[in-house]
Amino acid sequence: MTIVKRISALLCFATLIFSAAPACAALPTWIDSLEVSGGITFSKNNAPPFWMLANQQGRISKEGDGSFFSRLRLLKEPDKSKSLDWLYGIDLTARTNSNPDLRWTDAYTGVSYKQLKLTVGRKAEFFGLADSLLTAGPEVYSRNAPTIPKIALSTNGYVGLTEWMAFKAYLAHGWMGQEQYVKDAYLHQKFLYLRFGGTKPDKGLNLYTGIHHLALWGGAGNPSGVKDFAKVFAGKSGSDDATESDQINALGDHRGSIEFALQQKCLDQDWFLYAQTMFEDGSGLRFWSPGDYLLGLSLINKNKESRIRRLNVELLDTRFDKASHVGNDDYFTNSEYSGWVHEGYAIGHPFIPFSQGVNYAYNPQNRMRGFNAGILLRFSKVINPLVRVAWIKNYGSFSNPLPEKDSHSMIACNLTNTSTVAHGWTMSQQISLDAGKKIEPTPGLCLSITKSIE
Repeated sequence: MTIVKRISALLCFATLIFSAAPACAALPTWIDSLEVSGGITFSKNNAPPFWMLANQQGRISKEGDGSFFSRLRLLKEPDKSKSLDWLYGIDLTARTNSNPDLRWTDAYTGVSYKQLKLTVGRKAEFFGLADSLLTAGPEVYSRNAPTIPKIALSTNGYVGLTEWMAFKAYLAHGWMGQEQYVKDAYLHQKFLYLRFGGTKPDKGLNLYTGIHHLALWGGAGNPSGVKDFAKVFAGKSGSDDATESDQINALGDHRGSIEFALQQKCLDQDWFLYAQTMFEDGSGLRFWSPGDYLLGLSLINKNKESRIRRLNVELLDTRFDKASHVGNDDYFTNSEYSGWVHEGYAIGHPFIPFSQGVNYAYNPQNRMRGFNAGILLRFSKVINPLVRVAWIKNYGSFSNPLPEKDSHSMIACNLTNTSTVAHGWTMSQQISLDAGKKIEPTPGLCLSITKSIE
């Protein structure tokens, strides 16, 4: 028996142990919450349908047929009553498909001091002004790929500057690993968001704006010193030891998003309208360039008697590039660092797929239009469906565009129901289907059971 199967069997055994635990059983002080899950995924063709694979941070195997999995989650958050406290997270998935493996979604520790937080390791995070529950994904950094190991310094949410203005900031240094075209490349990531308006949760209007900047740099054969980091941080061009392109543009492979949002807060519901636009190097910073945007609108229902808990619609269009100093931008790919991919999964929006070449070279199909809609309903403890549908039309890539007559589209549908079956026990049933004129219908099924203790 492989080590993965042993771990998977151990996690399943832990589930049985937790099922016998009294409902009032208390966790030790160093654990805030504990979850153990087990389940099976099945799809007809070589890969699962879109909604089973997207935004799972690499936990679901890309292989088709059946796959059993077990998942263990441990979490400790900092105590808000203490100015200094520690935190950690563990999220481990064991998969027993034809290539059994382990997936560490969370494996981090850190400290929190007043309004600052420092974490080290792999940590699942959500970035950007978008619906954190129903979005198909922010443009440049979604929850699609496995988590990237980082050292990250951030604020604990928004920090007030005045009664009507607050900010949220983040700075991280990450390691991309060996499964990259440029081995052992670094990730530079930072963002700054501003919030304007009052802090009352049920009244008023808030305006948000911010910029999210990411860069791949360093790695085998590339400049990676302290001075080079300063150039990457500021988006400046490289020195004589950099490539010709990096001496003309910016050192490393840069991308990011400029974002805006409006939130209308009411007693029974909130409305959230948001917009994002991408940039590569410095050219996309010219915000008035046409196209290349993500637009979204969400309704968050606070009335617990309402059948509709949440509603979201989004539109993404990346068919229009912006001219840089040495040609046209080509989203999510770079002549030196190849595709915007981590461990085989797209880091950016999951609507944009990648084809893998030799030596971990990835080419994106980055000219597309897409529409996403989702609704979360509640009827009883047993029936609480999440319905999602996406329409995705692919126009090829900027380097190899498809004529209109050769472009192809896909409809991706999903129904996920979550049932509370006993105290601390939930069951999830997911049915997904991809269909289109030029693709074979791909159905998929995922069944899981989870035991939670808090």
